[in-house]
Amino acid sequence: MFPRIRWRVAIAFILLDVTAIVTVSIYLSRPSCMRNSACLQQGIFFASVFFILATIAVGHFVAERTARPLRQLTQVIRRISAGERHAHILPLTKDEVSDLIRAFNKMTEKFNNSFDHLSEEYQQLATTVQYMADGVLITDEFSYVQLINPAAMRMLETNEADALERSFAEVVRHHQLIEIWQRCHQTGEEQVETVEIGGSLFLQIFVTPFPDHQMHAYMVMIQDLTPIHRLQTVRRDFVSNISHELRTPLASLRAVVETLQDGAVDDPPVASRFLGRAEHEVDVLSQMVEELLELSRIESGQVPLKLQTTPISELILIPVERLREQAHRNEVSIILDLPAGLPLVLADAGRVQQVVTNLLHNAIKFTSTGGRITIRAYTKDGRFPGEVVIAIKDNGSGIAPEDIPRIFERFYKSDQARTRSRGGTGLGLAISRHIVQSHNGRLWVKSKEKKGSTFYFTLHTVDSLVAQNLQATSPE
Repeated sequence: MFPRIRWRVAIAFILLDVTAIVTVSIYLSRPSCMRNSACLQQGIFFASVFFILATIAVGHFVAERTARPLRQLTQVIRRISAGERHAHILPLTKDEVSDLIRAFNKMTEKFNNSFDHLSEEYQQLATTVQYMADGVLITDEFSYVQLINPAAMRMLETNEADALERSFAEVVRHHQLIEIWQRCHQTGEEQVETVEIGGSLFLQIFVTPFPDHQMHAYMVMIQDLTPIHRLQTVRRDFVSNISHELRTPLASLRAVVETLQDGAVDDPPVASRFLGRAEHEVDVLSQMVEELLELSRIESGQVPLKLQTTPISELILIPVERLREQAHRNEVSIILDLPAGLPLVLADAGRVQQVVTNLLHNAIKFTSTGGRITIRAYTKDGRFPGEVVIAIKDNGSGIAPEDIPRIFERFYKSDQARTRSRGGTGLGLAISRHIVQSHNGRLWVKSKEKKGSTFYFTLHTVDSLVAQNLQATSPE
């Protein structure tokens, strides 16, 4: 067991003193030096030299023994400063320097534990912010952006490189958002406001200062309310459209009843004509109610599909024959492009024929006299692997670009006046979309105004479904 440094030094100097005293005593005890003052001086001189040299040697030994672990400690501190957090030094003695080393190792261990804990919390927080649906920005007191997450970059149409260390005004580029941040900065109170950008983007902005006043930072949260606003618009339009669709036949029925009450009932030919009109309006109302109920059942999954192996031609030819007379009356030609060898599909034939009927009926209705409708079926393994694509193309009036995202909504009509003049409930495309989706297919449209429209939908082939089932049931 090594003595501590202070005792080590004290013992060393005691030994030096004893050694010097013994050496001088031995030297002076010689008979030749007993009465010789020169010899006495010489002894004291040599003793002093010996004492000085011994002191230097002992001092160097003690200093080196003490400095070595201190140098090692300094090297470890430099390694930690360079990023090697888990560097440490083993104490070899039990003196004050060793106590310092052990205290340093313990401090380093606690620091590493705290650092790891904070790193884990930071990583969790960073991951949460990274994948938040709401946009998050953090700015300093001078409005310079210090953090921005992907959601905020998407909403503000920017990127991290262009946003960080830029002013909030440069990043958002919208005066209302800038004013909200400035109000929070001036008042020190949180601000909440809904902002409309460009008529198509609705954002709720929440700006608040950090509770730690020493940070002088601000957090900005941006919530995209556009889907909610769109749903509200759809609901409002739905109520408006269904009210209009119901009001028209009801007004006609009311007019018929009033006419009959005014005396037309006594004139059999006139009464018969008005009763026929009433019957037609009742049929319109009945059809609307039936289609609404059917759409509701399809959306809720209450209509089971009767799936069976079906050739594509059967799904197309039957609806074409049903509507050929209507096309003939409108002087519209129907061209079929159904190549031989198309794969069989697994489908509810009646439901898919309903889709083709709806799409073909719309094509006939919106194609001018002398127009042409082409119905194609094809496969493209590159883009549509395991699917058959059915396309119904017309050269009619087309659809406005702003209406295309909404034409599959119930009761939505792209050209309200023209559509109502040609009849229809506005539910056909909504029903068709849900029928196709229930077959795990897709329905979409491409259109240009005054050029025509092409509606596409896909159905899975029997071979692809069998392959999927085999893959799903095969052992690992």
